[in-house]
Amino acid sequence: MNTALILAPTASSFQRIAGLPLVQRTVLSALRCDFDRLVVVGGAFAPQVRALLKADDRTRAVEVTEGLPTIEGTRVTVIPSDCVVTAATLERVNAWPLDGRPVLFTSSELGGIALCRPAMLQDINASTATGGDAAALRAALGTGGPQAVALDGEVCIPISDARSVDAAEAALCAHVRAESAESDGPLAHWIDRRISLRVSRWLVSHTRVRPNHITVIGTTVGLLAAALLGVGGYWTSIAGTLLFLCATIIDGCDGEVARFTFRESAFGQKFDVITDNVVHVAIFMGLAIGLYHQNPGGYYLWLMAILLGGFACDLVVTYFFLVRRPGFARITSPVSLKGKVRQRLLRGLEALMNRDFAYLLVVLAVFDRLYWFFWGTAFGTYMFAIVLVWIYRWRDAA
Repeated sequence: MNTALILAPTASSFQRIAGLPLVQRTVLSALRCDFDRLVVVGGAFAPQVRALLKADDRTRAVEVTEGLPTIEGTRVTVIPSDCVVTAATLERVNAWPLDGRPVLFTSSELGGIALCRPAMLQDINASTATGGDAAALRAALGTGGPQAVALDGEVCIPISDARSVDAAEAALCAHVRAESAESDGPLAHWIDRRISLRVSRWLVSHTRVRPNHITVIGTTVGLLAAALLGVGGYWTSIAGTLLFLCATIIDGCDGEVARFTFRESAFGQKFDVITDNVVHVAIFMGLAIGLYHQNPGGYYLWLMAILLGGFACDLVVTYFFLVRRPGFARITSPVSLKGKVRQRLLRGLEALMNRDFAYLLVVLAVFDRLYWFFWGTAFGTYMFAIVLVWIYRWRDAA
């Protein structure tokens, strides 16, 4: 049995980090790992810890004890309750081989996690094991000739004051930004994420807004942008494109808030994809109507009909291939030439799907050349669907 043992809380364990009390955040991180058993040593704070965890459906069943419980099995991961760790950090610890000696994990921020046999804890003084002093417990384990392992590159930050809270939240933001780097466009990565993470950090610290609420807000802003584009004037077009750019930044906040608060869901992902496509359709419809208002004798109404057909095709193939069958796009190390070509094409299509084009819309609106973009996308949507279906049929690509 592989057990996660969260040490007794200290006063710092109840500090709110990115919207959640630290001890609750630690429990939620541990629940995402492959532990067979999760125990929180409540110590003197056992009633407060039980009340906190029972108030959340996700942590209601977590075992809370006043003293050190009897632990069976082959290994136990000892986690400080006043140290910010991520699920990725605990997964790395959980995967580490244990050869009989205790393993003491350290980081540049001096936070630490220990890995040992259950019998090693039973030999330690009870007050040391349940007093919430991770340093004392590590020192006691250190008498057994431990193995020291650096956790540099992972989030493992002890919380003691306001400065350490800021450092921990900044590290969590950097972790989210790194996770999203592969799917974000260049401008979204370097500009949008820097802004959206600041907004998301404020939202989780000062509001109780849920990720799906943010999706609705971003969708509303995007639809307002489409309405402004539909007016057709020069300044309303600039205002509409700028408002759409704001919507793209808000669009990043729902996923960030979900990650900060451990509220990712399959429904939220699908809801985000669907609303993104709704906003895209509205933006192009508004663009077509606005261009028609400026030039009633043009072909913009016909182009809008062509574009809507293309968007319908893209919505179907995107949902079928990239949402319902995500494994199709997750071949990370292709070996065949066809597999490598497919991977490059998929990355190219993914780049077209991101919202970096919002910046292009702003530039074209300033120079009064929005019709360039509209003509290109009216026919480009069909090419997108055709290429995606074409490469999906490469069943032998590996």
